[in-house]
Amino acid sequence: MTPEVRIGPGVVGQLPEVLGAARRVLVVHGLRSFRAGVAATLVDRLDAEVRCYPGVRPNPALAQVREAVALAREYAPDAVVGVGGGSAMDVAKCAAVLAGCGGDPEAYLRDPDLIPADRTTMLVQVPTIAGSGSELTSFATVYVGHRKLSLDHPSARADHILIDPDLAATVPAPTAAASALDALAQAVESAWAVAATPESRDQSVRALGTLTPVLDAATRHGTFSDPRLRTELARGAALAGAAINTSRTTAAHALSYALTARHGIAHGAAVGLHLRWLIGFNAAATDADIRHPDGAEALRHLVGGLQQICLDNTRMPLEKLIDRLLLMHGLGDFRIPRRNWQDDLSSGRAENNPRVLSADDVLANTSEMTHRSVMTVIADR
Repeated sequence: MTPEVRIGPGVVGQLPEVLGAARRVLVVHGLRSFRAGVAATLVDRLDAEVRCYPGVRPNPALAQVREAVALAREYAPDAVVGVGGGSAMDVAKCAAVLAGCGGDPEAYLRDPDLIPADRTTMLVQVPTIAGSGSELTSFATVYVGHRKLSLDHPSARADHILIDPDLAATVPAPTAAASALDALAQAVESAWAVAATPESRDQSVRALGTLTPVLDAATRHGTFSDPRLRTELARGAALAGAAINTSRTTAAHALSYALTARHGIAHGAAVGLHLRWLIGFNAAATDADIRHPDGAEALRHLVGGLQQICLDNTRMPLEKLIDRLLLMHGLGDFRIPRRNWQDDLSSGRAENNPRVLSADDVLANTSEMTHRSVMTVIADR
């Protein structure tokens, strides 16, 4: 399924057209921000019966998914509309896909093969912040305790996507920075992923070329308030999301979930903390530990090319751009907690990393690493 994507200022106003003849609409959104935005006014004016699941919180737990799916099964909507950040997108996917399934949602998260091939409920995604890429992907993240599970199925990809950068105008800078880190990581990880294809790698490279000048400007000024920057950020994030839908992510994402679940670090920031050291780690791959199908030399060339894109657009390496975004988010000086990373490396995301890495490798690269101090980063501006 290839979604219809509309992107640009004001496209959220096309929601009634996209919904067409849908008479019963379930809107999945967050706790507070939805009512303060333009999307809520538009939903209120829909010529359809509308019910809302307003309980989405960041990093959705299984209990939230069960609630949303139960509501979808009881209400039987013609369309599910996800409005918000990546978490709202993920819960909307679960509601639309699992509404027609009779079992406990956890069973389908653990075994997606149980999900029927066809979805009868329309799924529309309206992101209000750029970065997660969730609106473009066919998978959703759900937490069971500290463990991350995924709804990973082709039917989880939306039918229609409305990406309106104006909806992100009121997003606080620290939140926007974390989301931007997620988009940047997706672009980089998709480029070097073992499962990348020529098409997905082209999308990821174009995403990186679009994102890096935007993130340079935003971190220099400390804001994403410029409408032009928000539009380009949305475009770059959409390209990165489309790329990871094919390639999936790699070790930076696999290692991030523990920081989010156990330490409350925003997902994008958690990914950025690991991406920062993985750039050099993957660039140092050898014939003895290479996993990338093109070999160690090709991987070194690939990482060098990604660095060159960033240097050409920002006059700084990727690691420094990540530092600036972490500072903007509020983690300018942060030490990754010491832990046993073995379980995190047993996932498919970790195995998609182009260089084999062990728990000892993670400890060696993070236990002594304190990110650059706030004053050092400021001095580099």
